[in-house]
Amino acid sequence: MVKKTAAVILSLMVAAFAVPSAAEPLVLAEDLREEVRVDLNDNAQYIYSVCYPQVDSTDPSAELINAFYRYRAEDAMGFEIPMNADFYRSQGTVENVTVDISYEVTCNGEDFFSVLICTRQGALTTYAGHTFSRKNIKPGSSVALPYLLGMLESEETDTWLQDRQTGKADSIVREMVWDRMLDMDLKLREDLTEENLEYAFFPEEDFYLDEEQQPVFYLQPGFAEDSETLIVIPISVEEILDEL
Repeated sequence: MVKKTAAVILSLMVAAFAVPSAAEPLVLAEDLREEVRVDLNDNAQYIYSVCYPQVDSTDPSAELINAFYRYRAEDAMGFEIPMNADFYRSQGTVENVTVDISYEVTCNGEDFFSVLICTRQGALTTYAGHTFSRKNIKPGSSVALPYLLGMLESEETDTWLQDRQTGKADSIVREMVWDRMLDMDLKLREDLTEENLEYAFFPEEDFYLDEEQQPVFYLQPGFAEDSETLIVIPISVEEILDEL
C-alpha cells in the first residue's frame, strides 16, 4: 500500500512540473489562387492575380484563417475588380493593367500565425500584415496591436476604451519608430516629419510577427528617397510595454 501511494504521489509530481508541449506549426494547404481578366478595350485587359494562404482543416483555427482570405478574394471579385476595370476603361487605358498579390508566412508559432501580403500593381508595391491568434485574441480576424499587447481583451465592446487604448498604443509605437528611423542608415524624404508620419503609418495594423512572435512594424516603400523596398522596424512587446 505504501509503495502504491508513493508511486501515485511521484506521478502527480511529475505531471505538475512537466513542461506543456508547444503547439505544432500550422500545416499549409493548397493556396487560394484566383486570376481574373477583364477586357478594357480591344487591346488591353485588367489582369488581377491573387495567391493567399490556406491552412490544413485539421487545426481548430484553420477555418477562421481560411475564411478570412476567402472573404478577401470574394470581395475583390465582386467589388474591387469591376470598379477598377470601369475606372481604367473610362480613362481610355490602352495597355494591360496588372495586379499581383502574393504572401509570405512570417510567423507560424504556438500562439500566432502571421502573414505579410505583397500587392504589386505596375511600379507600385504595397504591403499588409495579418496576424491571427491560435488561442483567444480576436479569433477569425487580424489581431490589432492593443490586443496583442494585452491592452484590450478579445471580448471588449466599449468603443471609447477601444479608441483610447488604440490611440495610446499608436502614439507610443509611432514615436519609437520615428526615433529608430533616425538612427537607421536611411535618407528620408525631406517632407517627412514626425507629425505627418501620423497620416501615413498606422501602428495598430501596420505590423507582422517574426519567428519569435514579436512585432515588426513596417513603412510602405517611398518613405526613404533611396529605397523602393519595405522599411521594417522590429520592436518587441516588452519594449513597448516598458513605455506604457
